[in-house]
Amino acid sequence: MKRIVVSAFFAVLSSALIFAAPKKSTGKVELKIWESSGSESVFIQTAIREYKKINPRVRITYEPVENTDARNKIELDGPAGVGADIFVAPHDHIGALIAGQHILPVEDAEEYMKDFYPLAKKAASYDGVVYGYPLGAETYALFYNKDILPEPFTHWDDIIKYAKNWNNKVENRYAIAWPVNDPYYAYMFIDSFGSPLFGPNGTDPKQHNLNSKGAIAGLTYMQNLRRLVLNIPAADASRDFCHGSFEEGKTPMIITGSWKINEFKKSKLNFGVTTLPSFPGQKTPGISFSGVRLAFVSSYTNYPEEAMEFAKFITSKEMLQKRFEMTDQIPPRNDIQIENPLTQGIVNQLKYSKPMPTITQLGTYWQIMGPAVSGIWEGDDVAKTLDIAARQMEAVK
Repeated sequence: MKRIVVSAFFAVLSSALIFAAPKKSTGKVELKIWESSGSESVFIQTAIREYKKINPRVRITYEPVENTDARNKIELDGPAGVGADIFVAPHDHIGALIAGQHILPVEDAEEYMKDFYPLAKKAASYDGVVYGYPLGAETYALFYNKDILPEPFTHWDDIIKYAKNWNNKVENRYAIAWPVNDPYYAYMFIDSFGSPLFGPNGTDPKQHNLNSKGAIAGLTYMQNLRRLVLNIPAADASRDFCHGSFEEGKTPMIITGSWKINEFKKSKLNFGVTTLPSFPGQKTPGISFSGVRLAFVSSYTNYPEEAMEFAKFITSKEMLQKRFEMTDQIPPRNDIQIENPLTQGIVNQLKYSKPMPTITQLGTYWQIMGPAVSGIWEGDDVAKTLDIAARQMEAVK
């Protein structure tokens, strides 16, 4: 493949990179798409068959590449001429993909995005330019065992009260669990206390808010939850522990994501999904991080227009409806109605979520906040720990 970027310049009112207009081939076209294995692969192969019916001259090959690995792979395979024409990756990889000039912007973006959730448009954009084609939206929420709790708790205060009777350290019973050392989940304690990462729009690294009053208050609250609801070491509160305890009935509530719905259904669990609990003094659910899986068109493709057409095809209303039926991943379109009550719980939480920032400094957040939240859970001084994290963030250029 040959990169098709031909020029770039800064206009008066825009800093977006401008790419050459793609041209459509008149002969046979061969495209390669990378997408995750599992149910996603079943969908994408179905989509390829459907597309061939209406575009027989376009031959599309599917290659299984996990969406979280696609960015690193395109960085190597793209310049070598063996990369995909279309690939799927999490939306927070956009910053790095643009910095490396690995992806093309969406053509006719305003018209294309008009039926998608606002959070999907935000997640698919960088510096006001749309680069991604939204496939699915996800976030975490409160899962609860209906055989133990017919109705979920809506406030942390109620969970703390419940834990006084339910918790039993000898029997490994805890009222609620979540991966406490994961900054993806710890974000609910930061933003819910008024400290959004990188400012209100998630685009200003100077407004990291890591050692703000809100972050200190929120993570202090999290620290106190150890003795109140989940008195185990951070290293023990793994995702496997949380999910296993939930399936065994030892933990009637866990905070996890939409990706676990299918697995719990297969386990024959009688469970429900609802929004995150509210924090003291608040009436709305806690704020979660949300993610959007996006298809991208590679800047190395020899067939940009055909690649763009297929990316739009797999994110159309009809195809995303099929994708939802196959994967249970939420289609981020306003014109698709979700009637599944389990998935509806995730949809409701999405209304109180913030898309993960797309600026490259998010990578630093993951690196420094993992050890920070683990240390806080183990009793480290919250303010001092966050001051160190802030200095580490500010040292990144």
